[in-house]
Amino acid sequence: MLLQKTEATKTQSRQQRQRCERFAAATADAIGAAGNCLFSLLPYQERRRQAASWYEACAQAMLCGNYALLDEWIRHQTCTAAAENFELNDLLQLLRICRRSAIQIDGWDEDIFSGVDEVINEGLHAIRAQVSWNIPNDLNYLTEAGSRLGMQSKSNETETNARAQAREENRRGSDRNRLALPIRVRCTTDRNQTDEINSTLNVSLSGFYFSTRENYKIGSRLQVAFPYWAAPGSINREYPARVTRLDPLPDGSLGVAVEFLESLRNKTP
Repeated sequence: MLLQKTEATKTQSRQQRQRCERFAAATADAIGAAGNCLFSLLPYQERRRQAASWYEACAQAMLCGNYALLDEWIRHQTCTAAAENFELNDLLQLLRICRRSAIQIDGWDEDIFSGVDEVINEGLHAIRAQVSWNIPNDLNYLTEAGSRLGMQSKSNETETNARAQAREENRRGSDRNRLALPIRVRCTTDRNQTDEINSTLNVSLSGFYFSTRENYKIGSRLQVAFPYWAAPGSINREYPARVTRLDPLPDGSLGVAVEFLESLRNKTP
């Protein structure tokens, strides 16, 4: 009898992992297709990792009543996104995409989701003092506010809409965003080897820009971990890239423009 229970538990665990993997793959695609969400600029594997961790946290909350993982996920994603110059609405978009995917792809019951929704909103409210975002008291992440300030008074709507439109036009024009994402850059030549941990000044789907005190040459081939996570157990993937431009900066450092030689949409591990 005990053996049967053990086998049943293993089967359920395997099925849960398979469902999580299927959800994460589809949700990573959905995030990548969200043109008005900065999380779409992250590599496929990073988007998939975020979706999988959200799924696991919400599954623990809904199946076991354990909300600790979900609270930790909200806290970590909020602080990380704010520190890297994402906007509040980018995080709200990510949350809504994950929720919608869980209902559409994995058949989650929207009525049962209410408890998870409350925990997410409470988590966003609780983190306000630790981020630079203006998170209003009545913020509901399910509300399609279209503003990084959440619900605002009528007097601010025109200004908010103008900012949102300007932001979208800027994206269409330059397709670059001022994101401070952690990176690890490796460059090996016949005479020198460079290995540095830095952060981007701006990012696009085709490349990024950063400043450094190291010596690079136009055309230098690089291996870039993007984004780079230093936490124990983190899995970092390297992308081939090359230097396309060098700019002397006022502080004496060097501005380096980098082009990815492999698409960030690549789904291979």
